[in-house]
Amino acid sequence: MNTKVVVPWYNPRQIADFMSAWKITMDDPRVVFQQDVKREGCATTKNKGIGAAVLRGADTVIILDDDCFPYVHDLQYFIDLHEAALQPQEVEMFETVTSPASRGTPYFSRTVKMPVAASMGFWTNIGDYDAPGQLVHGATHPMEFKQKAITGKYFPLCGMNLAFRLEEWPWCKFIDVPRFDDIWQGFLWQKKAYSEGKCFNLAGPLVEHSRQSNVWKNLRDEAPNMERNETLWQDIHNAPMADYEILKQKVGLK
Repeated sequence: MNTKVVVPWYNPRQIADFMSAWKITMDDPRVVFQQDVKREGCATTKNKGIGAAVLRGADTVIILDDDCFPYVHDLQYFIDLHEAALQPQEVEMFETVTSPASRGTPYFSRTVKMPVAASMGFWTNIGDYDAPGQLVHGATHPMEFKQKAITGKYFPLCGMNLAFRLEEWPWCKFIDVPRFDDIWQGFLWQKKAYSEGKCFNLAGPLVEHSRQSNVWKNLRDEAPNMERNETLWQDIHNAPMADYEILKQKVGLK
C-alpha cells in the first residue's frame, strides 16, 4: 500500500510547529506538503494536494490539517491506524425494538461486514465547532465521539483527519465553499457510498486539534450557507443516484 499524507498549509510558522510536533521534515517521502501560495482556499489546496499525491503513486490518501498535532503516536503509527481503519468493518444493521428483546431478535448475528469508504479520526483539545457553537460552548468545551462504523445515515464529515483509497475519487473532492467544503463533500460521498453497500469508519486515530481560525471570520464565512446546509443533505438523499458531476448539479452545487 502506497499511502501519502496530504498536509495543506499557508502560514510558515504554523507548518514549522506542525513538523516539529510530528518530528518530520519537509522532505519526508510519506508527506505531500501543499502550500496555498495564491490564497485559493482550503478546498482547492486540499484537492491540489490529492492530485500531487496521485502523481507520486499514492493509492491511499490521508488528509491532515496543519493545526492537527500527534495524540500519543508518531506519524507512522498514525498512518498504520488509518490503514487498518480502512479495512472492512462490522456494522450494526439489526435493531432491537423492545427491551428485553422480542421474538425473532437474533441473539448474536446483528452485524454485517462492510467495505469502508473512508476512515475519519476525531480530535482532542479543541472540538470541530461551527462559529455559533464555539461562541456558545467555548472552543475547548469537551465533545463526545461515536467512534464506530456507520452506514445509511448522514453525518458531518470532517476533512481535518481523513483517509481514503483513490478508488473513491472524485467523491472525496472538496467543495469550494468556505467552512462547508468537507461537509457538503461528505453528503455527496455518503449517498454514493451507501448506494454501494459501504460504510464510514469513524474510529480512525485521534489527533490534538489546535485550531488556528478566527471565530468571527468563521461566522462571516458560515452565515451565507447555514440555511442551505439545513436541507442540502435531504436534497442529496432524495435525488436520483447519478455520477458525481450530475448529482452536484441536481442539488445546485457548482
